Amino acid sequence: MPEETKRKVLNISLPPALYREVERLAKEQAKAKGEFAREVLRQYVEMDKRWRQIRKWGMESAERFKVQDESQVEDVIEQYRKEQSA
Repeated sequence: MPEETKRKVLNISLPPALYREVERLAKEQAKAKGEFAREVLRQYVEMDKRWRQIRKWGMESAERFKVQDESQVEDVIEQYRKEQSA
């Protein structure tokens, strides 16, 4: 069996309140707790990847527009919009 198709076990412990919430949400979605947890983790991993891409784009844009700190961002945006509308 190829490595990527082998399943690995991840045992976690949850505080009782969080466990009850997971149970409730899984039941609402008609999923087993394990499948619910896998889906939540998949979504988190994808969201993390997307935020990393956004942060990278932001850093590259800041470098391209020579932004030194956050106080310059609105000035850069305003200048960019003026240039686009000209």
